[in-house]
Amino acid sequence: MVRLVLIALLVSLSIGCTAVRETQPVRTATEQFILSHAVIDAARQIEADAVAGKKVMLDLSMLKTVDVEFAHGELRDRLLQLGADLVAESADAEIIIEARSSGVGIDKSETMLGIPAIPIPVPGVGTFSTPELPVFKRDLQHGRAGISITGFERANGKHVLSIGPVYGNAIRDNISVLGLPLYRGRKNLPK
Repeated sequence: MVRLVLIALLVSLSIGCTAVRETQPVRTATEQFILSHAVIDAARQIEADAVAGKKVMLDLSMLKTVDVEFAHGELRDRLLQLGADLVAESADAEIIIEARSSGVGIDKSETMLGIPAIPIPVPGVGTFSTPELPVFKRDLQHGRAGISITGFERANGKHVLSIGPVYGNAIRDNISVLGLPLYRGRKNLPK
């Protein structure tokens, strides 16, 4: 009888339930870091003495890219570093800077030697995949950003500056052998 009570007690203590709520953004944090650091690298290359001490409005109407808000912030920051006095309205500006992008994105390549994951259909349930068994695996993500700016005097439309395209890069490179990390390369990314 004691044995039966102990078994019932152990079973009742081992039964439980956990609910986990998980949300996933459209892009992973790694993808966001790669894109944003490529933009940072490109923006750092902009040099424009013509904006120092001038009232400047940044026009982003031609900047169509992923995470345009971040690119906007980086360009504003760079113009401030170069000595521009940013204004919100074109009527208040001496110089209008138009920004555009030749592209912001991630090129990805994967190389694997070994047995790939194999999808197996299970009737009534869906598809189950076997785990991959890599002997050698390389996962390379190369973020690239191209930014150009053109500046002109608001009063007369006279050309003041043209810069770019300047290109920024961010690289994430992982290599593993037999599932063990061998190399972890990063360029312009947090470690």
